[in-house]
Amino acid sequence: MAVNELPRVRLGSFPTPCEPAPELEPLLGVNELWVKRDDLTGYSWGGNKVRTIEFLLADAIRRGSDTVVVCGGPTSNFAALMAVACTQHGLAVHHVSYGSRPSRVPAALAVSLQSGAVVEFTGSQDRANMDAAANASACRLRAEGRHPYVVPRGGATAVGALGFANAAVELSEQLELIGVDVVTVVLPVGSGGTIAGLVAGCNYALGASSRARSSRSFGIEIVGVCVSRPPDELRDAINSIAVDCGAYANRGIPPPSTDNCRWSLVDGRGAGFGVSDGREDAMIDEIARRTRFLVDTTYNGKALAWLRESSNRFSGRIVYWHTGGTLGVIDRISDRHTARATPSNKKE
Repeated sequence: MAVNELPRVRLGSFPTPCEPAPELEPLLGVNELWVKRDDLTGYSWGGNKVRTIEFLLADAIRRGSDTVVVCGGPTSNFAALMAVACTQHGLAVHHVSYGSRPSRVPAALAVSLQSGAVVEFTGSQDRANMDAAANASACRLRAEGRHPYVVPRGGATAVGALGFANAAVELSEQLELIGVDVVTVVLPVGSGGTIAGLVAGCNYALGASSRARSSRSFGIEIVGVCVSRPPDELRDAINSIAVDCGAYANRGIPPPSTDNCRWSLVDGRGAGFGVSDGREDAMIDEIARRTRFLVDTTYNGKALAWLRESSNRFSGRIVYWHTGGTLGVIDRISDRHTARATPSNKKE
């Protein structure tokens, strides 16, 4: 069954460009670099999660839900974008975040609030606690007669992964048009839903396109750079989501195996989730000055820093999957200029 035949709310402008980035190559120390521009998905401020939300929102509507309970930290582009899309389509939003309300409201949280989302904070810095808090919120809503639809961090479910199963076919068609047979795809990995969808799409040709080929035909290798959790904590979950995604798209018949697509996870956390060090900051600033790309510190900054440090392991063409992160870029720029504009308290 083609992914496009499944329930989907059309939000983005697809396909996104896959274009050469010669100005970025010397900054990362790689040759033949292309960028898959999911920072240009065309809905609101864009980002890769537009793909995920198209299928999650459709599933929530199909199930008769009136409220979406979404997990995401105060800087979560995904949770903010989910709030925008749900509000546009008449669904209420409960945004469950870890920690406490910050004194300075970041752009993503401001967007959620502006969209009318009810924002709840767990009071704990442990991001894993959001899932239990979201389920508790859903229970309360059901007791009130509501019909909630719970979305975990990053939309990492079999349904959410459909967006990237479709994207895998989109990329395979673009590679065919430019005459590329072998490529390594590098992307940041947080919750794992994005890479799971790509694996499902590469393995099982879920797009049912006449030009869609398997990853074996194309020689696609996917490298996920973990920016949040250690790779060992994600491998089994990613594989499970990929298999479930394939089974969902194939009307409940599990795909035969996941052996066709070569994929791996590497550790790119560096100083920690959402924390950038001096070298990452310098690289991001240089990219902003010398290229057309905007890079956030939480996801793309860490993945590109890993790619730069590991460039000697690649000899062929690389496709870097730019996932967006525009709101994080805005926060970083705003914070820097606010700090510079703040008068010093020191006496002359």
